[in-house]
Amino acid sequence: METELEALPDDALAHVLRGLPARSLATARCVCKAWRAIVDARALLLPHFLPHSVHGIFVNYIDHGRPHFFARPSSASSMSRGIDGMLGFMHNDHVRDWWSVMDHCNGLLVCDMELESELCVCNPATRRWTGLPRHAGRSRDYAGAYLVFDPAESPHYEVFLIPVVPEEPSPSDRRKVDEERRARLRQQEIDAPFFLDWFFSLPRGAIIADGTGEEVQQAVESSPSVNKDHEPDHDPFRLMEWPPSPWRLSVFSSRSGRWEDRAFVREGEPAGTVKDMRLDPLEPTWRGPRRRYAVYQRGVLYVHCRGSFITRFSLSNDKYVVIKIPADIKDAKPYLGGSQNQVYFGIFDGHQLRVWILNESCGHIEWLLKYEADLGLYAHYVASLPYNNGRQLDGSWMVEGNTDVSDIDDDVEAQSNGSIERDSDKDKIYVSGIGDNVETQSDESIEWDSDNDDFFAVEAGSEQYCRGQFHILGFHPYKEVVFLVEWFGVAAYHLNTSKIQYLGNSRPKCYYRNHTNGISESFLYTPCMIGDLLRGDNTGQSLYED
Repeated sequence: METELEALPDDALAHVLRGLPARSLATARCVCKAWRAIVDARALLLPHFLPHSVHGIFVNYIDHGRPHFFARPSSASSMSRGIDGMLGFMHNDHVRDWWSVMDHCNGLLVCDMELESELCVCNPATRRWTGLPRHAGRSRDYAGAYLVFDPAESPHYEVFLIPVVPEEPSPSDRRKVDEERRARLRQQEIDAPFFLDWFFSLPRGAIIADGTGEEVQQAVESSPSVNKDHEPDHDPFRLMEWPPSPWRLSVFSSRSGRWEDRAFVREGEPAGTVKDMRLDPLEPTWRGPRRRYAVYQRGVLYVHCRGSFITRFSLSNDKYVVIKIPADIKDAKPYLGGSQNQVYFGIFDGHQLRVWILNESCGHIEWLLKYEADLGLYAHYVASLPYNNGRQLDGSWMVEGNTDVSDIDDDVEAQSNGSIERDSDKDKIYVSGIGDNVETQSDESIEWDSDNDDFFAVEAGSEQYCRGQFHILGFHPYKEVVFLVEWFGVAAYHLNTSKIQYLGNSRPKCYYRNHTNGISESFLYTPCMIGDLLRGDNTGQSLYED
């Protein structure tokens, strides 16, 4: 049989090998040099290690020093396979005790250390990480750091820093500008010839300097030339168009191992002026997120920017386009995400879930409303789940490292053997499977079974009062599923079937209790099993092992 396979043409042999599972293909690669050459040259193993499933959600919490990984408890088994949801492989000491995830792209995370003074990129699947060189600017000079990485196209990644909108000068800056202006006036007066006719012809409200350097107000009324509506000296950026063109971004490349400035030229109109952008709060809501989200697909980076617009960066020609968001977000927590090679934008308007997709066909860019549903009763149910010792009951997903065996047993018992039922003439609530999958499972069942895991149904009259409010945690990248959270209770809603699953409680036990508690940012994690980020090596970094 081996002789027959060796006699096959390379194309035919590659076709046979391509049908093998990953473990068998790796074994076949070791049979002989010819087979190894075919597997390597045609990258037959590559598809088996690219991101293709959701293994959990990395969550940043408000006023909490570190992120946590929310996933199925069986993710503990995944530790033996290399996935470390606790990011315990990263350097962590008392100096770097405050950090969070800033972005995720195809299995890589970019994290900030010590309030964004340091940035690092890591791969939880391979337990590799590297610190990025310190950026020349200040952390407050950029609004967010975003990853660009496609392991199917290149072994290298890039990190983009989006500049902040120029802020209005502070009172101290204004005083400094005033002092400089007054110094110039005094110098001009000293240098200019003195004429009494000039002195008596000064306009009302003019400011001059006396012999001691003190200013004298000629009249009470202020001059039109210092109208606060203009303030050219105090605020030179106020009427500047935003984003500017060219727009200069700082970009780190793992290929070169250094930061470089990259200029993007705008196509079309700006979003407005700097004054307009300042009307949009730094955080969309008081409960976050602190940073807006981004999507990278097919050589294009989409970033949700302050000012209620999306920037579409085309990395192939260094051009960008401003795209208005499809709705007024008001007090909502918007989420920009990617699913099935499309760009999604979703918000909750009260209890109404609204999801748009970005249509870019025929050179025209527009938002299309794809899904709309009232999920008030589902949010009411999740908010009404029974509590055990002051915390919401766990489901099939938990915060990694958050529980031990006794905790799991207590929760399962409190859930009455995994089912909750209530029937009446006006409402029916049925939950199946909660707690059924709490016990540690085998490696083969690590991936979430989105078709059979913890579905529940809610039917009720419209007159029922609904408490609770969902927010979006993220979009499933490969299925029409959106992950939702009510306080800390997480559910998965299937957009095409309107079915919903309760996943569990995402609150870490170590999270101190305060009225400000909540989730700020969340990132669905799709592991990439290839690559090797060399710790401490910032030159020619590659995600593939040589």
